[in-house]
Amino acid sequence: MAHNIWLAAGGEGNLDRVRQLIEQGTSPNSFDDNSYSPLHAAASWAHADILRFLVQHGGDINLADSDGDTPLYVVESVPMARLVVELGGDPHHVNAEGLTPAAALQEEYPHIALYLRTLTGEPSSAPSAPSDPTAPAPSTSTPSASASASAQPNLDAPTDELMQAVRGIMERSERGDLSEQETDDLLREVVERAVGGQIEVGRAIGEQMSVEEEAAAAGGQTRARTADDLAGEQGSAKRTRDSDDVGR
Repeated sequence: MAHNIWLAAGGEGNLDRVRQLIEQGTSPNSFDDNSYSPLHAAASWAHADILRFLVQHGGDINLADSDGDTPLYVVESVPMARLVVELGGDPHHVNAEGLTPAAALQEEYPHIALYLRTLTGEPSSAPSAPSDPTAPAPSTSTPSASASASAQPNLDAPTDELMQAVRGIMERSERGDLSEQETDDLLREVVERAVGGQIEVGRAIGEQMSVEEEAAAAGGQTRARTADDLAGEQGSAKRTRDSDDVGR
């Protein structure tokens, strides 16, 4: 059994233990020595039921750690990001580095960043690194395949088409036409096409819709699931962070 609320809310995913600790007087907004809160743990480990419980018992969904990061900065799926926003998470928050959740998540989770940008309207390009006046001029030759593969994803062109596609996916998800997992997967597909230089977003969405229509005709419509359902499937997926072993 987890001995503290951070482990119970995170790796253990033990709602009963979290409830017991809260009833014994532990604050849902308490920090450990690494400024890690139960809210951050629950959001990162995708424990939707625990996150809801913490908020219902006084947890601040916009609680910032020592880096200025709120729980929205540590989510690892669109369903969890949407849940945090539904609970009052602010997608416009800026951390100590001057980054919004979308900007902070862009490199590792670009599909989540795209979803958040549909809420904030912020541009999708990552800020350029400061130029070095002593560095040699960039080559005008065609970049190698390996260099292209490691380049920062260009999710700006065409921005309107990408954002329209993302909004369309989220609207279908809210209507129940897509499950939470399908929503996450489809957004990943859009980003993968953009990163690969194949901005055929409309075609990607059209192909997916055709597959769904064929599946519906063959046996019925996909059942929509809540973020709580998805949380149980994602509990083992955890981003590495310096405070993983807090409280042990």
